[in-house]
Amino acid sequence: MSTIAASNEQLLQEIREANLAYLVLAQHMIRADKAQALYRLGVSEEVASIIDQLTPAQLMKIAGSNQLILRFRFDDDMVWNLLTSHSKAKSSATGAAVAGLHANIVMAGQLADVTA
Repeated sequence: MSTIAASNEQLLQEIREANLAYLVLAQHMIRADKAQALYRLGVSEEVASIIDQLTPAQLMKIAGSNQLILRFRFDDDMVWNLLTSHSKAKSSATGAAVAGLHANIVMAGQLADVTA
């Protein structure tokens, strides 16, 4: 097996492992506190219900995909900058906490737009 093929197979295995870890975590969160899981996962109630009802065999089958099933919930510079606190004004612990809170508010608004 060539180095490239081995590298690609390792990448696919890591994708499968990430998928399984995400699905198991999502299912656990949904079962523990559905409202909080909807917010933290950024999924609709319908998607949460589907994930909640998946059997272990279905989890394994979905996780076995060669496509990453999770995605970043935020795709704009403002949220990334808030989360990483790149601004010098946000270098203090208080500033970082405020930036994180602001990022949460922005992401919650994005989730509300999606689920509305």
